[in-house]
Amino acid sequence: MGALFYLTFVVNFLGLIFALWLGIYLVTRNVKYPVAWLTALTLWSVAGIFLNVLLAINPPPQEPFWPNWLRFLFPFWSSKTLMGESIGWLQGWSIVPGIAFWHHASVIMRPGKLSILRWVRILAGYAIAIFAIILQTNLGILVTVKAGNPLYLNSLQPGLWYPYFVILLVLLTISIVVNLVRTRAAMPATISRKQLMVLVSATLVSGLAGPLPIAGSAYSIAIPIVALSLVIIIPVGLIGFGVAYYSASMEGRTIRLDFQYNLFLLGLVVLVYLLGSWILIRAYQAPTVIFVFIPLLAVITHSLMNSAYRLFDPLFFRGNTRKLRADLRQQLRQASDGKQVEDILAEALKTLCASVDATYGLIIIFKGKTLHKVAAYHWRNGLAKLKLADLTTDDVVYLSPGQFQPPLEDASLLIPLYVECDQLGALLLGCPINGVQFASEDVEDLLDRSDQLADVIYIAQLKANYMKQVFEMAETRQLPVGKPMVTIPITVVESALRNLYDYSFLADSPLAELEIVRIRLPAVKYTHLERGKIVHNILLEALEKLCPQKNIPRDPPPREWHPYLILRDAYREEKPNRDIMSKLYISEGTFNRTRRSAIRSVARALWEMEIALV
Repeated sequence: MGALFYLTFVVNFLGLIFALWLGIYLVTRNVKYPVAWLTALTLWSVAGIFLNVLLAINPPPQEPFWPNWLRFLFPFWSSKTLMGESIGWLQGWSIVPGIAFWHHASVIMRPGKLSILRWVRILAGYAIAIFAIILQTNLGILVTVKAGNPLYLNSLQPGLWYPYFVILLVLLTISIVVNLVRTRAAMPATISRKQLMVLVSATLVSGLAGPLPIAGSAYSIAIPIVALSLVIIIPVGLIGFGVAYYSASMEGRTIRLDFQYNLFLLGLVVLVYLLGSWILIRAYQAPTVIFVFIPLLAVITHSLMNSAYRLFDPLFFRGNTRKLRADLRQQLRQASDGKQVEDILAEALKTLCASVDATYGLIIIFKGKTLHKVAAYHWRNGLAKLKLADLTTDDVVYLSPGQFQPPLEDASLLIPLYVECDQLGALLLGCPINGVQFASEDVEDLLDRSDQLADVIYIAQLKANYMKQVFEMAETRQLPVGKPMVTIPITVVESALRNLYDYSFLADSPLAELEIVRIRLPAVKYTHLERGKIVHNILLEALEKLCPQKNIPRDPPPREWHPYLILRDAYREEKPNRDIMSKLYISEGTFNRTRRSAIRSVARALWEMEIALV
């Protein structure tokens, strides 16, 4: 066994372990995210390619024991291969299912509804995979295996259908790239676009896996099979980490330290079991193939332990004890982020201020009626005599020189930080370095980033509040701060809109106590649901007051229609938010700000309808 053998073994072993663990990491961190599951299936399919090579260079002994049921686990291998023909293992598990799964993931990552055309494309990808598998099971049609050294690609000879197979794979790869590029173009966040660009690059690199065997076989070039393994293992890491990072950023969390922590533990586990396998081989003459399977099984069992806790806890624990165990595990994983929220906000504020050349920047949060500076950029002073009312606003405010007292007299921009209808704080920026006011395009970019800052603050507040009470096993809820200055609370109106078709809920809502509701109740005895229906109708009337005119104009509609259309489609029509954003061609940040403002308008309209009766 020469250096090439050991290099091939190490590269494919690492690829197998890494692909398997990455898939498990994805689904255990994003259980309800379909893209994570499809990516995991992609990685597990690619892991089969590494397993092919490892079994080819470490074949089982002649006439091994193979139970009949094991045939279902190896559907692509011929009986000759299972009886010890080493070179045949290279034609084992197919990479095509992985490409079909990744194609499916790229389609559903695109914004907008899954149309019939998109479903046709998804099914076409799976049809190509099934067709390729059928061809592969018929030896000689797709690939012919000849006697030779399994360490080189020229041991596989392309069959009659192989060129057509490669063409289909190239077309499928192009479709994946197009989907990812379109998704990237629709993403408002810079960090999401960067991660999608990484996925595009990884997909293009993996596309070399098809033509490379042709170059080695058709032209009789002795290309080491480790070259193909390297071409595949690079996109495995990029795609696995890229999707994990992308899904985490979409949920407002980080994974970097959690990823490194779990990868380090994985390395220790693999080393321990490799040592144990080596001892078995040396002391008891065990077959060398256990170098592959024992660490592989160890990775599976160790990676699934946390999931096993969630699965079996209900069998042994009840009520609060089970909930406490689940909460502690969740907090332990969140704690692996490693940074305090102040550090995260300070880094984000530094990048934000540098991008627009702001002279200084402050992130201020509300705690009751007091203000707290949690992050600052080029600012060492206090908050002067700022009051809560100075920073409470519905939307971005261009500040005039001297509007605030010194040392904030040259503050130029005030951006409120909202989550839903609750203002958590504010972002305050000094004037640009070479100007008096910020450009409109800079402000739009700042608004998108401010929504991300608000999410970070909100998650941190929930986490801090939760940690105080977790050992008491009490339900936690973030208390709203900075309540809007309207007579009817915004939270009441939003809650009613979210339950617009639940008449029982509306009948118990504080809106049911309005005089306008009492007037419309029948004089005779009425039911609880009839009261809820009246609240439902009044809400729709208030919503219609936002409609600028009778007929909806061109597509896309102008901006004055956005508040009405967002509330109508989100609550009355119950359409997904991403479909509304796609229809109006707006970012998620703009959607959230417009919805908040529109709900305030509905609350004011309800109050005007109420006081009109006085």
